[in-house]
Amino acid sequence: MLYGALFALGVTLGVPLAAVACALAQGRASAAAMEAIGRNPEAARDIQTNLIIGLAMIESLAIYALLVFIILQGKLAPVTQMLGQ
Repeated sequence: MLYGALFALGVTLGVPLAAVACALAQGRASAAAMEAIGRNPEAARDIQTNLIIGLAMIESLAIYALLVFIILQGKLAPVTQMLGQ
């Protein structure tokens, strides 16, 4: 029973934690890119290209977390079974 409760808690907290981590990473990456463009405007095109690739990689992590959430959500037992009714 404890295993099922901890599994359910982990599954339901996984996506919000991944979303927060991805949002923070995207914010930091964007801030660093804007600072780099401000210091060197001639390299803006290269910086922007690298930023878009990096943001796509970060966003793919959030999509993978959502996919894992959906898969694990299907593995959870029904609530009535977990409560022992």
